[in-house]
Amino acid sequence: MPTTHSEIKASMRNTIPIYKLYGERDAASSPRARDGYDLENIPASDPQPVTEPEFFHLESIPERSRLHDLHIKPHRHTNLFQLLYITHGTAEISFDDQHLNMQAGQLITVPPGTVHGFKFSDDIDGWVISLTDYHLQEILAPAPKLLARLDQAICVDTRSSSGDANSPTDFLISQLVTEYYSHNTGRLFALRHILGLLLLGIGRTVPQDHSARLSRQEQKAEKFRKFQTLVETFYKQHKSLDFYAREIGVTTTQLNRIAKDIYGMTASEVVQNRLMLEAKRTLIYTDIAIQQIGDSLGFRDAGYFSRFFTKKAGVSPARFRTDNR
Repeated sequence: MPTTHSEIKASMRNTIPIYKLYGERDAASSPRARDGYDLENIPASDPQPVTEPEFFHLESIPERSRLHDLHIKPHRHTNLFQLLYITHGTAEISFDDQHLNMQAGQLITVPPGTVHGFKFSDDIDGWVISLTDYHLQEILAPAPKLLARLDQAICVDTRSSSGDANSPTDFLISQLVTEYYSHNTGRLFALRHILGLLLLGIGRTVPQDHSARLSRQEQKAEKFRKFQTLVETFYKQHKSLDFYAREIGVTTTQLNRIAKDIYGMTASEVVQNRLMLEAKRTLIYTDIAIQQIGDSLGFRDAGYFSRFFTKKAGVSPARFRTDNR
C-alpha cells in the first residue's frame, strides 16, 4: 500500500474515488465501547445499531481505518456530510489542496464533494459521523443561517481553556453514541435532535463576519442555497447568469447582491470558483491530461482553459500540478 503523500496521488491515475462510505463495513463485527463512552447497557445478544437507511451512520475511527493500515486515501463522497472527532491520538489530513494536523479534542467537518484523506497515528480513537446532505438540510431547516456556515470545512477545538475533557461536544457525542447503539423508544427522534445541537454548536464557532455568513433575511438564504444547488448541477455547462437567476426567480442584479451579501463574491465568481476547485482537485489527484481536464469542465479548447486557470490561480495548470505533488 502507498505510504507517502506523493505515492497516494500517483496511485490515482484517472479519477478521484467517490464513495458512500470509505471501503466496506463488516456487518458481522460488534461495536466496541470506546474510551469515555459507556455502552455496557447494550444487550450483548444484539449489539448492532438499528439503522435508518440513507439517514445517519456512526462508527469509531479505528473500525474502518485499521482495515486500511490507518491510511485513508484521498476520496470524496457525493451528497454526504461528515464529522470527524478525535478523542485520542493524532491525524494528518489532506483537504482539497490544503493539509493540516489534528489532535485529541478536535473536530472537523467534511462537506459533500470535498476531496479528503487521512493518515492516523497508531493510538488513534474517536468517531466518524456521516449523514446525507438532504438530512443535514432537514435537521437544520429551523435554523437556515447555519447551512451556509457548514458548506465549508470547519475545524473546532472542543476542549475548554481549563483543559476539562468533558466539553459540550464530548457530552453530545457520547449521547449520540449511546442512542445509536440502543433500541430505545424515540431513538431516531433523539438522534436527529442530538445531531441538531451538535451541528448548532459547530456552526456557532464560525465568526459572524466570516465570508460564508448568511444575510439576516432568511429568504436570501433559501435563494442562495438554490443557486448553489444549480451551480453544482450545471457549472460544467457554463450556463449564463440569466439562466441561474431565472431558475431561482430573481434578476441577475438581485442574484449578484445575494451572492455578495452571503458569500462575499459575485454570482459569476461563485461559478468560477467551483470550476477552479474541480480543476485543482483533478490536477492534484489524477494524471488526466490538462487538455482533457479543460474539455471535461466545458472549456472550448485547452488554451482557453489554461488562460482561465492561470488568471485565477496565478500559475499555469501544469505548474500548479507540479507544485502540489
